[in-house]
Amino acid sequence: MKKKLISILFFIIVFLIFGYLGGYRLDGLSAARANSFVPQDSILLDQVNYEWGSIYIFDSQEKPITAVSNKKFGLFWVSRISSYYFHNEDPVKTVGGISFNNEREKATVISIIVNDPKVVYLEVGPELSRQSKEVKLGEPVTFYWEEIIYWNDLDPRAFNREGELIYEYRFAKSNYIRIEDLKWYPVIEGTD
Repeated sequence: MKKKLISILFFIIVFLIFGYLGGYRLDGLSAARANSFVPQDSILLDQVNYEWGSIYIFDSQEKPITAVSNKKFGLFWVSRISSYYFHNEDPVKTVGGISFNNEREKATVISIIVNDPKVVYLEVGPELSRQSKEVKLGEPVTFYWEEIIYWNDLDPRAFNREGELIYEYRFAKSNYIRIEDLKWYPVIEGTD
């Protein structure tokens, strides 16, 4: 009996060690931080909780990054999905976001920081599920849905107090597309 108990205990310890080395943790934030793509110096900006897991928006000196943590085996969490954005000094910038879809998990998240005092609110989303949120300067404004929405259908826009469009999220108007050119542009003729 004692030998059987020691064998079971040994198996549990080995299982926990390999689980830990495999990125499994006891909470979603720890799992997200264990994701190999999340820089060690990252700072949590925001999070969105779903029934199946959580999405974490981080910033670091290297890059802004979004990590998805999933609940596994009832007690454990693991993070295997992430996306990153480019740093820029624009007055309106996207600091995180992800859109993904599988059998049991669907999510779209976009997080924006506004440093332009003329911007009062943001609108994001397709026509039937469009969301509007007020801005607090320098703080993330996060929009989320429990469905997949492709980035070009999100149509993010920034408005001033009078309701006039002053920024839009898109690629630069040019003959070629670079991923780092997907950002916020002022809505004024002749600027890009």
